Amino acid sequence: MLANQASLAPGQVHKRIRRPADVPARAVKIMTGMLLAPPLLLLEAWRTRSHRYRHLLLTAFFAVYGATIGIAYDPTGAGADGVRHLLKVYVHYSDLAFGDFQRELWEILTFQVGTSPNKDVYIHVVSYFVGGVLGVPALFFFVIGTVYGYFFSGSMLIIFRDWGKARLPLITLFLIANFFLLKNIEGVNTVRTWTGLWVLVYGSLQYYRTRRLRYLVLMAMPPFIHLGYFVMALPAYAVLLFGSRVSLYAVLFILSSTTTLISPGSFVEVAATTERGSSAVGSYYREETADFEQVVAQTSGKRIWFVLAKLKVQRWALNLFIYTLLVCGIFTLTMNAYERWIASIGLLTLTLSNSLWFMYAIHNRAWTIGAVFLGAAFIMMRLRQADRFKAPRGKFLYQLGLVSSAVLFVPYFAYNLSLFLDYPSVFLLGAPFTVWLDPSVNLTIKEALRALIYGIL
Repeated sequence: MLANQASLAPGQVHKRIRRPADVPARAVKIMTGMLLAPPLLLLEAWRTRSHRYRHLLLTAFFAVYGATIGIAYDPTGAGADGVRHLLKVYVHYSDLAFGDFQRELWEILTFQVGTSPNKDVYIHVVSYFVGGVLGVPALFFFVIGTVYGYFFSGSMLIIFRDWGKARLPLITLFLIANFFLLKNIEGVNTVRTWTGLWVLVYGSLQYYRTRRLRYLVLMAMPPFIHLGYFVMALPAYAVLLFGSRVSLYAVLFILSSTTTLISPGSFVEVAATTERGSSAVGSYYREETADFEQVVAQTSGKRIWFVLAKLKVQRWALNLFIYTLLVCGIFTLTMNAYERWIASIGLLTLTLSNSLWFMYAIHNRAWTIGAVFLGAAFIMMRLRQADRFKAPRGKFLYQLGLVSSAVLFVPYFAYNLSLFLDYPSVFLLGAPFTVWLDPSVNLTIKEALRALIYGIL
Protein backbone atom coordinates (compact mmCIF):
# COMPACT_ATOMS: atom_id res chain seq x y z
CA MET A 1 0.00 0.00 0.00
CA LEU A 2 2.81 2.43 0.95
CA ALA A 3 4.67 1.61 -2.24
CA ASN A 4 1.61 2.34 -4.31
CA GLN A 5 1.05 5.65 -2.52
CA ALA A 6 4.70 6.66 -3.01
CA SER A 7 4.38 6.18 -6.77
CA LEU A 8 1.46 8.60 -7.05
CA ALA A 9 2.05 12.01 -8.58
CA PRO A 10 1.87 15.07 -6.27
CA GLY A 11 -1.74 16.00 -5.52
CA GLN A 12 -3.06 12.65 -6.75
CA VAL A 13 -5.33 10.81 -4.31
CA HIS A 14 -5.10 7.09 -3.80
CA LYS A 15 -8.46 5.39 -4.51
CA ARG A 16 -9.49 2.29 -2.60
CA ILE A 17 -9.84 -0.62 -4.99
CA ARG A 18 -12.91 -2.75 -4.31
CA ARG A 19 -11.90 -6.22 -3.23
CA PRO A 20 -13.10 -8.99 -5.58
CA ALA A 21 -14.92 -10.54 -2.60
CA ASP A 22 -17.19 -7.47 -2.25
CA VAL A 23 -19.32 -8.25 -5.29
CA PRO A 24 -19.96 -11.95 -4.47
CA ALA A 25 -20.75 -11.01 -0.85
CA ARG A 26 -23.33 -8.47 -1.98
CA ALA A 27 -24.80 -10.95 -4.46
CA VAL A 28 -25.21 -13.51 -1.65
CA LYS A 29 -27.04 -10.93 0.49
CA ILE A 30 -29.39 -10.06 -2.34
CA MET A 31 -30.14 -13.70 -3.16
CA THR A 32 -30.65 -14.53 0.53
CA GLY A 33 -33.10 -11.68 0.89
CA MET A 34 -34.99 -12.61 -2.28
CA LEU A 35 -35.27 -16.32 -1.39
CA LEU A 36 -35.71 -16.25 2.38
CA ALA A 37 -36.62 -12.87 3.89
CA PRO A 38 -37.17 -9.91 1.51
CA PRO A 39 -37.28 -7.40 4.44
CA LEU A 40 -33.54 -8.07 4.76
CA LEU A 41 -33.18 -6.26 1.43
CA LEU A 42 -34.75 -3.17 2.99
CA LEU A 43 -32.53 -3.46 6.06
CA GLU A 44 -29.40 -3.76 3.93
CA ALA A 45 -30.55 -0.80 1.79
CA TRP A 46 -30.89 1.29 4.96
CA ARG A 47 -27.42 0.34 6.17
CA THR A 48 -25.37 0.71 3.00
CA ARG A 49 -23.78 4.00 1.93
CA SER A 50 -23.57 3.00 -1.72
CA HIS A 51 -26.27 4.69 -3.80
CA ARG A 52 -26.06 2.12 -6.60
CA TYR A 53 -26.16 -0.84 -4.23
CA ARG A 54 -29.13 0.66 -2.36
CA HIS A 55 -30.95 1.16 -5.68
CA LEU A 56 -30.26 -2.47 -6.64
CA LEU A 57 -31.51 -3.75 -3.28
CA LEU A 58 -34.76 -1.80 -3.47
CA THR A 59 -35.32 -2.95 -7.05
CA ALA A 60 -34.79 -6.55 -5.92
CA PHE A 61 -37.41 -6.05 -3.19
CA PHE A 62 -39.94 -4.86 -5.76
CA ALA A 63 -39.08 -7.84 -7.96
CA VAL A 64 -39.98 -10.19 -5.11
CA TYR A 65 -43.13 -8.17 -4.47
CA GLY A 66 -44.13 -8.68 -8.10
CA ALA A 67 -43.33 -12.41 -7.88
CA THR A 68 -45.55 -12.82 -4.79
CA ILE A 69 -48.28 -10.25 -5.54
CA GLY A 70 -51.80 -11.25 -4.54
CA ILE A 71 -52.95 -11.53 -8.16
CA ALA A 72 -53.38 -14.96 -9.71
CA TYR A 73 -54.59 -16.42 -12.99
CA ASP A 74 -58.37 -16.25 -13.19
CA PRO A 75 -60.11 -17.48 -16.38
CA THR A 76 -63.01 -15.08 -15.72
CA GLY A 77 -60.74 -12.01 -15.53
CA ALA A 78 -62.76 -10.70 -12.60
CA GLY A 79 -61.19 -8.27 -10.18
CA ALA A 80 -58.43 -5.71 -10.44
CA ASP A 81 -56.72 -4.51 -13.64
CA GLY A 82 -53.78 -6.81 -13.00
CA VAL A 83 -56.00 -9.91 -13.18
CA ARG A 84 -57.09 -9.03 -16.71
CA HIS A 85 -53.56 -8.19 -17.83
CA LEU A 86 -52.28 -11.54 -16.53
CA LEU A 87 -55.15 -13.39 -18.20
CA LYS A 88 -54.18 -11.87 -21.57
CA VAL A 89 -50.67 -13.32 -21.20
CA TYR A 90 -52.06 -16.82 -20.69
CA VAL A 91 -54.76 -16.62 -23.36
CA HIS A 92 -53.19 -14.55 -26.15
CA TYR A 93 -49.40 -14.46 -25.79
CA SER A 94 -48.46 -18.00 -24.73
CA ASP A 95 -48.82 -19.34 -28.31
CA LEU A 96 -48.25 -16.11 -30.23
CA ALA A 97 -45.89 -16.44 -33.20
CA PHE A 98 -43.10 -13.90 -33.60
CA GLY A 99 -44.53 -12.70 -36.91
CA ASP A 100 -47.89 -12.03 -35.27
CA PHE A 101 -46.12 -10.21 -32.43
CA GLN A 102 -44.40 -7.92 -34.94
CA ARG A 103 -47.63 -7.28 -36.85
CA GLU A 104 -49.52 -6.40 -33.68
CA LEU A 105 -46.66 -4.17 -32.52
CA TRP A 106 -46.86 -2.23 -35.78
CA GLU A 107 -50.64 -1.86 -35.36
CA ILE A 108 -50.09 -0.45 -31.88
CA LEU A 109 -47.39 1.97 -33.04
CA THR A 110 -49.61 3.24 -35.88
CA PHE A 111 -52.67 3.63 -33.59
CA GLN A 112 -54.75 0.99 -35.36
CA VAL A 113 -57.41 -1.10 -33.65
CA GLY A 114 -55.77 -4.46 -34.39
CA THR A 115 -55.93 -8.00 -33.03
CA SER A 116 -53.79 -7.48 -29.93
CA PRO A 117 -55.75 -7.29 -26.65
CA ASN A 118 -53.23 -4.66 -25.50
CA LYS A 119 -52.97 -1.19 -26.98
CA ASP A 120 -49.66 -0.06 -25.48
CA VAL A 121 -46.15 -0.99 -26.55
CA TYR A 122 -44.79 -1.70 -23.07
CA ILE A 123 -47.31 -4.28 -21.93
CA HIS A 124 -47.37 -5.87 -25.41
CA VAL A 125 -43.60 -6.44 -25.31
CA VAL A 126 -43.50 -7.67 -21.70
CA SER A 127 -46.48 -9.99 -22.25
CA TYR A 128 -44.85 -11.56 -25.31
CA PHE A 129 -41.49 -11.86 -23.55
CA VAL A 130 -42.81 -13.81 -20.56
CA GLY A 131 -45.56 -15.70 -22.39
CA GLY A 132 -44.16 -16.26 -25.87
CA VAL A 133 -40.37 -16.21 -25.43
CA LEU A 134 -39.90 -17.60 -21.90
CA GLY A 135 -43.16 -19.54 -21.91
CA VAL A 136 -43.74 -18.75 -18.22
CA PRO A 137 -46.72 -16.37 -17.93
CA ALA A 138 -46.42 -16.47 -14.12
CA LEU A 139 -43.29 -14.30 -14.44
CA PHE A 140 -45.39 -11.40 -15.72
CA PHE A 141 -45.59 -9.48 -12.45
CA PHE A 142 -41.99 -10.35 -11.58
CA VAL A 143 -40.88 -8.41 -14.67
CA ILE A 144 -43.45 -5.63 -14.14
CA GLY A 145 -42.43 -5.30 -10.48
CA THR A 146 -38.74 -5.11 -11.38
CA VAL A 147 -39.26 -2.31 -13.91
CA TYR A 148 -41.63 -0.41 -11.64
CA GLY A 149 -39.32 -0.86 -8.67
CA TYR A 150 -36.28 0.43 -10.51
CA PHE A 151 -37.89 3.75 -11.43
CA PHE A 152 -39.91 4.16 -8.22
CA SER A 153 -36.97 3.48 -5.91
CA GLY A 154 -34.63 5.53 -8.11
CA SER A 155 -36.99 8.49 -7.86
CA MET A 156 -37.36 8.14 -4.10
CA LEU A 157 -33.60 7.97 -3.59
CA ILE A 158 -33.23 11.31 -5.38
CA ILE A 159 -36.16 12.97 -3.61
CA PHE A 160 -35.06 11.81 -0.14
CA ARG A 161 -31.30 12.14 -0.64
CA ASP A 162 -31.01 14.74 2.19
CA TRP A 163 -33.20 12.82 4.62
CA GLY A 164 -30.43 12.08 7.12
CA LYS A 165 -29.71 15.70 8.09
CA ALA A 166 -33.27 16.94 8.52
CA ARG A 167 -35.34 17.33 11.67
CA LEU A 168 -38.89 18.02 10.64
CA PRO A 169 -42.12 19.03 12.44
CA LEU A 170 -44.82 16.37 12.78
CA ILE A 171 -47.14 18.12 10.31
CA THR A 172 -44.41 18.18 7.65
CA LEU A 173 -43.64 14.52 8.34
CA PHE A 174 -47.32 13.67 7.89
CA LEU A 175 -47.46 15.49 4.55
CA ILE A 176 -44.32 13.63 3.44
CA ALA A 177 -45.90 10.30 4.46
CA ASN A 178 -49.02 11.26 2.53
CA PHE A 179 -46.85 11.97 -0.53
CA PHE A 180 -45.24 8.54 -0.23
CA LEU A 181 -48.66 6.88 -0.17
CA LEU A 182 -49.94 8.81 -3.21
CA LYS A 183 -48.75 6.09 -5.56
CA ASN A 184 -46.38 3.56 -4.06
CA ILE A 185 -45.88 -0.19 -4.19
CA GLU A 186 -49.57 -0.88 -4.93
CA GLY A 187 -49.13 0.90 -8.28
CA VAL A 188 -47.56 -2.28 -9.66
CA ASN A 189 -51.06 -3.74 -10.00
CA THR A 190 -52.15 -1.33 -12.75
CA VAL A 191 -49.04 -2.28 -14.79
CA ARG A 192 -49.01 0.69 -17.21
CA THR A 193 -50.31 3.97 -15.75
CA TRP A 194 -48.14 4.28 -12.68
CA THR A 195 -45.09 2.68 -14.28
CA GLY A 196 -45.35 5.52 -16.80
CA LEU A 197 -45.58 7.99 -13.90
CA TRP A 198 -42.36 6.87 -12.26
CA VAL A 199 -40.50 6.65 -15.57
CA LEU A 200 -41.51 10.27 -16.21
CA VAL A 201 -40.58 11.35 -12.67
CA TYR A 202 -37.23 9.54 -12.70
CA GLY A 203 -36.35 10.81 -16.18
CA SER A 204 -37.25 14.40 -15.19
CA LEU A 205 -35.37 14.28 -11.89
CA GLN A 206 -32.26 12.87 -13.54
CA TYR A 207 -32.35 15.11 -16.60
CA TYR A 208 -32.65 18.39 -14.72
CA ARG A 209 -29.94 17.18 -12.34
CA THR A 210 -27.42 15.96 -14.93
CA ARG A 211 -28.67 17.34 -18.30
CA ARG A 212 -27.72 14.04 -19.94
CA LEU A 213 -29.41 13.08 -23.20
CA ARG A 214 -30.31 9.55 -22.10
CA TYR A 215 -32.68 10.92 -19.46
CA LEU A 216 -34.32 13.13 -22.04
CA VAL A 217 -34.98 9.96 -24.05
CA LEU A 218 -36.35 8.35 -20.90
CA MET A 219 -38.78 11.26 -20.45
CA ALA A 220 -40.14 10.45 -23.92
CA MET A 221 -40.96 6.82 -22.98
CA PRO A 222 -44.22 7.16 -20.93
CA PRO A 223 -46.50 7.50 -24.03
CA PHE A 224 -45.26 4.06 -25.11
CA ILE A 225 -46.07 2.67 -21.65
CA HIS A 226 -49.60 4.08 -21.57
CA LEU A 227 -51.41 5.84 -24.38
CA GLY A 228 -52.76 8.46 -21.98
CA TYR A 229 -49.29 9.97 -21.57
CA PHE A 230 -49.53 11.43 -25.05
CA VAL A 231 -51.70 13.92 -23.15
CA MET A 232 -50.63 13.55 -19.52
CA ALA A 233 -46.91 14.05 -20.26
CA LEU A 234 -47.51 17.24 -22.27
CA PRO A 235 -46.95 19.53 -19.24
CA ALA A 236 -43.52 17.98 -18.64
CA TYR A 237 -42.61 18.52 -22.30
CA ALA A 238 -43.99 22.09 -22.20
CA VAL A 239 -41.79 22.93 -19.21
CA LEU A 240 -38.86 21.42 -21.07
CA LEU A 241 -39.51 23.80 -24.00
CA PHE A 242 -40.61 26.98 -22.19
CA GLY A 243 -38.63 26.76 -18.96
CA SER A 244 -39.45 26.80 -15.25
CA ARG A 245 -41.76 29.81 -15.25
CA VAL A 246 -43.22 28.85 -11.89
CA SER A 247 -45.12 32.13 -11.38
CA LEU A 248 -46.82 31.84 -14.77
CA TYR A 249 -47.76 28.20 -14.19
CA ALA A 250 -49.12 29.11 -10.75
CA VAL A 251 -51.39 31.73 -12.35
CA LEU A 252 -52.58 29.18 -14.92
CA PHE A 253 -53.28 26.72 -12.12
CA ILE A 254 -55.36 29.28 -10.21
CA LEU A 255 -57.33 30.15 -13.36
CA SER A 256 -57.92 26.47 -14.13
CA SER A 257 -59.28 25.95 -10.61
CA THR A 258 -62.21 28.24 -11.40
CA THR A 259 -62.72 27.77 -15.14
CA THR A 260 -61.64 25.39 -17.93
CA LEU A 261 -58.80 26.54 -20.18
CA ILE A 262 -59.49 23.92 -22.85
CA SER A 263 -62.61 23.57 -24.99
CA PRO A 264 -64.05 20.03 -24.58
CA GLY A 265 -65.26 19.87 -28.18
CA SER A 266 -61.95 21.01 -29.68
CA PHE A 267 -59.91 18.56 -27.61
CA VAL A 268 -62.09 15.56 -28.42
CA GLU A 269 -62.06 16.46 -32.13
CA VAL A 270 -58.26 16.51 -32.22
CA ALA A 271 -57.89 13.36 -30.08
CA ALA A 272 -60.23 11.36 -32.30
CA THR A 273 -58.34 11.95 -35.56
CA THR A 274 -56.83 8.43 -35.48
CA GLU A 275 -58.59 5.07 -35.31
CA ARG A 276 -57.07 4.28 -31.93
CA GLY A 277 -57.65 7.83 -30.67
CA SER A 278 -61.33 7.61 -31.55
CA SER A 279 -61.60 4.36 -29.58
CA ALA A 280 -59.81 5.88 -26.59
CA VAL A 281 -62.05 8.93 -26.53
CA GLY A 282 -65.03 6.63 -26.07
CA SER A 283 -63.61 5.38 -22.75
CA TYR A 284 -62.11 8.67 -21.50
CA TYR A 285 -64.82 11.13 -22.56
CA ARG A 286 -67.24 10.94 -19.65
CA GLU A 287 -68.40 14.03 -17.81
CA GLU A 288 -68.18 13.81 -14.05
CA THR A 289 -71.68 14.66 -12.86
CA ALA A 290 -71.91 12.93 -9.49
CA ASP A 291 -72.94 15.35 -6.77
CA PHE A 292 -72.63 15.04 -3.00
CA GLU A 293 -75.87 13.08 -2.53
CA GLN A 294 -75.02 10.60 -5.30
CA VAL A 295 -71.56 9.88 -3.93
CA VAL A 296 -72.88 9.41 -0.40
CA ALA A 297 -75.56 7.04 -1.72
CA GLN A 298 -73.02 5.03 -3.72
CA THR A 299 -70.67 4.75 -0.72
CA SER A 300 -73.37 3.94 1.83
CA GLY A 301 -72.03 1.63 4.51
CA LYS A 302 -68.40 2.51 3.72
CA ARG A 303 -65.97 4.01 6.21
CA ILE A 304 -66.06 7.80 6.50
CA TRP A 305 -62.53 8.19 5.14
CA PHE A 306 -63.53 6.21 2.04
CA VAL A 307 -66.55 8.46 1.44
CA LEU A 308 -64.48 11.65 1.89
CA ALA A 309 -61.77 10.36 -0.45
CA LYS A 310 -64.42 9.63 -3.09
CA LEU A 311 -65.77 13.15 -2.59
CA LYS A 312 -62.23 14.32 -3.44
CA VAL A 313 -61.53 16.28 -0.30
CA GLN A 314 -57.87 15.69 -1.18
CA ARG A 315 -58.24 18.18 -4.05
CA TRP A 316 -59.22 20.90 -1.61
CA ALA A 317 -56.27 19.87 0.57
CA LEU A 318 -53.78 20.11 -2.30
CA ASN A 319 -55.20 23.43 -3.50
CA LEU A 320 -54.85 24.87 -0.01
CA PHE A 321 -51.28 23.53 0.17
CA ILE A 322 -50.39 25.18 -3.15
CA TYR A 323 -51.99 28.50 -2.21
CA THR A 324 -50.02 28.44 1.05
CA LEU A 325 -46.72 27.92 -0.78
CA LEU A 326 -47.62 30.72 -3.21
CA VAL A 327 -48.64 33.28 -0.59
CA CYS A 328 -45.62 32.54 1.59
CA GLY A 329 -43.16 32.83 -1.32
CA ILE A 330 -41.90 29.24 -1.14
CA PHE A 331 -41.88 28.68 -4.91
CA THR A 332 -40.02 31.87 -5.84
CA LEU A 333 -37.92 32.68 -2.78
CA THR A 334 -37.05 29.34 -1.15
CA MET A 335 -36.84 26.70 -3.89
CA ASN A 336 -33.65 26.51 -5.93
CA ALA A 337 -33.60 26.33 -9.73
CA TYR A 338 -33.70 22.51 -9.78
CA GLU A 339 -36.71 22.33 -7.47
CA ARG A 340 -38.55 25.00 -9.48
CA TRP A 341 -38.20 22.87 -12.63
CA ILE A 342 -39.91 19.96 -10.85
CA ALA A 343 -42.55 22.19 -9.23
CA SER A 344 -43.30 23.73 -12.63
CA ILE A 345 -44.14 20.29 -14.04
CA GLY A 346 -46.42 19.68 -11.07
CA LEU A 347 -48.28 22.98 -11.39
CA LEU A 348 -48.76 22.65 -15.14
CA THR A 349 -49.93 19.03 -14.85
CA LEU A 350 -52.48 20.04 -12.22
CA THR A 351 -53.62 22.80 -14.59
CA LEU A 352 -54.12 20.12 -17.25
CA SER A 353 -56.08 18.00 -14.79
CA ASN A 354 -58.40 20.89 -13.93
CA SER A 355 -58.86 21.76 -17.59
CA LEU A 356 -59.70 18.20 -18.64
CA TRP A 357 -62.54 17.83 -16.13
CA PHE A 358 -64.63 16.35 -18.95
CA MET A 359 -62.26 13.39 -19.46
CA TYR A 360 -62.66 11.60 -16.17
CA ALA A 361 -59.78 9.10 -16.40
CA ILE A 362 -57.14 11.60 -17.54
CA HIS A 363 -58.49 14.22 -15.12
CA ASN A 364 -57.91 11.92 -12.11
CA ARG A 365 -54.60 10.46 -13.24
CA ALA A 366 -53.13 13.84 -14.18
CA TRP A 367 -54.04 15.09 -10.71
CA THR A 368 -52.01 12.28 -9.12
CA ILE A 369 -49.07 12.93 -11.47
CA GLY A 370 -49.12 16.66 -10.70
CA ALA A 371 -49.37 16.00 -6.96
CA VAL A 372 -46.34 13.67 -7.11
CA PHE A 373 -44.18 16.24 -8.93
CA LEU A 374 -45.25 19.05 -6.61
CA GLY A 375 -44.71 16.90 -3.52
CA ALA A 376 -41.25 15.90 -4.79
CA ALA A 377 -40.23 19.55 -5.21
CA PHE A 378 -41.49 20.48 -1.75
CA ILE A 379 -39.78 17.54 -0.03
CA MET A 380 -36.43 18.18 -1.74
CA MET A 381 -36.62 21.86 -0.76
CA ARG A 382 -37.62 21.09 2.83
CA LEU A 383 -34.95 18.43 3.35
CA ARG A 384 -32.26 20.61 1.77
CA GLN A 385 -33.14 23.48 4.10
CA ALA A 386 -33.27 21.10 7.12
CA ASP A 387 -33.23 23.12 10.38
CA ARG A 388 -32.49 26.37 8.54
CA PHE A 389 -35.94 26.56 6.93
CA LYS A 390 -38.01 29.71 7.40
CA ALA A 391 -41.03 30.80 5.39
CA PRO A 392 -40.00 33.99 3.54
CA ARG A 393 -43.39 35.59 4.14
CA GLY A 394 -46.17 35.00 6.66
CA LYS A 395 -44.76 32.41 9.07
CA PHE A 396 -48.14 32.11 10.82
CA LEU A 397 -49.99 31.73 7.50
CA TYR A 398 -47.51 29.05 6.43
CA GLN A 399 -48.06 27.03 9.59
CA LEU A 400 -51.85 27.50 9.47
CA GLY A 401 -51.97 26.50 5.79
CA LEU A 402 -49.91 23.34 6.33
CA VAL A 403 -51.95 22.27 9.36
CA SER A 404 -55.25 22.87 7.53
CA SER A 405 -54.01 21.01 4.46
CA ALA A 406 -52.82 18.09 6.61
CA VAL A 407 -56.21 17.82 8.33
CA LEU A 408 -58.00 17.71 4.98
CA PHE A 409 -55.53 15.06 3.75
CA VAL A 410 -56.28 12.67 6.66
CA PRO A 411 -59.14 10.78 4.89
CA TYR A 412 -57.05 10.40 1.74
CA PHE A 413 -54.10 9.17 3.83
CA ALA A 414 -56.32 6.52 5.46
CA TYR A 415 -57.72 5.55 2.06
CA ASN A 416 -54.25 5.07 0.53
CA LEU A 417 -53.00 3.28 3.63
CA SER A 418 -55.79 0.75 3.18
CA LEU A 419 -54.90 0.29 -0.51
CA PHE A 420 -51.26 -0.16 0.50
CA LEU A 421 -52.13 -3.53 2.08
CA ASP A 422 -54.37 -4.85 -0.70
CA TYR A 423 -51.78 -6.70 -2.82
CA PRO A 424 -48.55 -7.44 -0.85
CA SER A 425 -48.41 -11.12 0.03
CA VAL A 426 -47.80 -12.21 3.60
CA PHE A 427 -45.01 -14.33 2.11
CA LEU A 428 -43.22 -11.10 1.22
CA LEU A 429 -42.22 -11.10 4.90
CA GLY A 430 -40.54 -14.49 4.59
CA ALA A 431 -40.20 -17.63 2.46
CA PRO A 432 -41.53 -16.11 -0.80
CA PHE A 433 -40.59 -19.33 -2.62
CA THR A 434 -43.63 -20.94 -0.96
CA VAL A 435 -45.89 -19.02 -3.34
CA TRP A 436 -43.79 -20.04 -6.33
CA LEU A 437 -44.11 -23.71 -5.42
CA ASP A 438 -47.83 -23.53 -4.60
CA PRO A 439 -49.67 -20.33 -5.72
CA SER A 440 -52.89 -21.52 -4.06
CA VAL A 441 -51.50 -20.80 -0.56
CA ASN A 442 -50.90 -17.14 -1.34
CA LEU A 443 -52.49 -14.67 1.08
CA THR A 444 -52.31 -10.88 1.14
CA ILE A 445 -51.20 -9.09 4.30
CA LYS A 446 -54.68 -7.56 4.69
CA GLU A 447 -56.30 -11.01 4.45
CA ALA A 448 -53.83 -12.42 6.96
CA LEU A 449 -54.55 -9.58 9.43
CA ARG A 450 -58.30 -10.10 9.07
CA ALA A 451 -57.91 -13.84 9.73
CA LEU A 452 -55.73 -13.10 12.76
CA ILE A 453 -58.19 -10.57 14.20
CA TYR A 454 -61.19 -12.86 13.64
CA GLY A 455 -59.24 -15.70 15.22
CA ILE A 456 -58.51 -13.63 18.32
CA LEU A 457 -62.08 -12.35 18.62
